[in-house]
Amino acid sequence: MIKRVLLSLAIASVITYFVYLALIDSLTRSSINYRSISNDTAVLILFKHENLSSNYLNEINSKYVYIKGNGEIYESKKDTNFIGKYIGKTNPTVTTGSHFGWEVNLPSLNKTYYLDHLRGDIVSTD
Repeated sequence: MIKRVLLSLAIASVITYFVYLALIDSLTRSSINYRSISNDTAVLILFKHENLSSNYLNEINSKYVYIKGNGEIYESKKDTNFIGKYIGKTNPTVTTGSHFGWEVNLPSLNKTYYLDHLRGDIVSTD
């Protein structure tokens, strides 16, 4: 009887350890459902949504940022979603939630757009 209990505990411990390793490994990989759109895709979505002509393509400045619901903007890195130092403020987001996303600046229009990094929705403008 004791041998069966010890064997059951040993098997449960090994299975638990393998599940733990699998969960730790899964945290280091991006899910296909949560992959960020590229900079180019964000720009194309913006141009389509705002009906902009290709004349503005040469003037675009863009970078990956983290924008809080209150409009505070922080540096960020696309691959790690690292939140860096504070770099400025804009209008609050339309969702009032925080977003990783693309800041797309069009100097000739004097406009800056912030697009969500997953779907490309415009979450704020300046």
